[in-house]
Amino acid sequence: MRVKKYLIRLKCAFLYKVGVHFPHVKIRIKSLRALGYEIGKDAYVAQDLNVTVSYVENRSNLTIGDRCSIGPRVILAISSHSNSSRLKEMLPPMKKGITIGHDTWLGAGVIVLPGITIGEMCVIGAGSVVTKDIPPYSIAVGNPARVIKSVKEKMRDTVL
Repeated sequence: MRVKKYLIRLKCAFLYKVGVHFPHVKIRIKSLRALGYEIGKDAYVAQDLNVTVSYVENRSNLTIGDRCSIGPRVILAISSHSNSSRLKEMLPPMKKGITIGHDTWLGAGVIVLPGITIGEMCVIGAGSVVTKDIPPYSIAVGNPARVIKSVKEKMRDTVL
């Protein structure tokens, strides 16, 4: 059993490295899909995407919608825990999925925490830390990310 888990980790580590560092975006997307992530059609994932998740556990809890644009060095924290510290006894590990709606743009260096849903047609400014769900058709920036603007009705009609 240990050998099987080790081989799974090895395969997933290879796919993950290809998925985040390969120079061609279509290969990065295929590699990330092979890991079990749901990525919509015409999505763009820049290099150095960091998805914090165990290789052995279920990885299908990341959903990226159609035509999304994920900037470089984005962190999607699907799981988070305190490792070997004594906090481990008081704080259970967080393992929750992340959903990113269709036509959403995450700027460079965005951090999305576990359990977050970002609605469709949202823009998350570079360097923002998303700690709460973002409603559809919103522009959010900052640390923590706050909605500063909504996409106007007229713009919604012309884009859709």
